[in-house]
Amino acid sequence: MTNDNIITTDVVIVGAGPCGLFAVFELGLLDIRAHLVDILPKVGGQCAELYPEKPIYDIPGFPIISGQGLVDNLVEQIKPFGPTFHLNQMIEALEPI
Repeated sequence: MTNDNIITTDVVIVGAGPCGLFAVFELGLLDIRAHLVDILPKVGGQCAELYPEKPIYDIPGFPIISGQGLVDNLVEQIKPFGPTFHLNQMIEALEPI
């Protein structure tokens, strides 16, 4: 690997589903930069990929919201923190530096 392939960030989040997206928000509040890596071609994880129209009833502050609606709201919420997405990417190994 050459130095051209090295990315510097505070946190790498594996998975750009709802939990990964919300982690970006929480980290952003602490001024911590994040990159998200996901094997899927778009953010949202299973909510967006498998059941975007399915109603979800257990999200605080929303009596009912669709899977895609939840993802859309999370993406809007993290915009101020400018996360970097690496989509269509698979993590095969992690190494401490």
